[in-house]
Amino acid sequence: VGIIPIINENDAVSANRGYTEGDLFSDNDSLAALCARSFACDLCILLTDVDGVFDRPPSEQGAKLLPFYDENQSVGIGEKSKHGRGGMGSKISAAQFAVSPGSQCRACVVLS
Repeated sequence: VGIIPIINENDAVSANRGYTEGDLFSDNDSLAALCARSFACDLCILLTDVDGVFDRPPSEQGAKLLPFYDENQSVGIGEKSKHGRGGMGSKISAAQFAVSPGSQCRACVVLS
């Protein structure tokens, strides 16, 4: 239909338990993934202020930005922002959920 919903979770609508338990969610990433699956979206886009997924926490010297994430890769997750609940670990989990078997969502992209 050409619609791009912009999803934002807040405490007024959040069950604060995590989307893996009965389709509940606790952050924007998991809510976006749940919506992508529920609305049969082709693509889910998660926004971040981080450069991307690294092979180790980006604060460590020698950390390398991964051009593409595969669930079999070893990655390092740094500290979560003090301003949010999700973090890169949440984005990875949400992306995997968005495209997991049974979903019509073909890709999940994390953009900064």
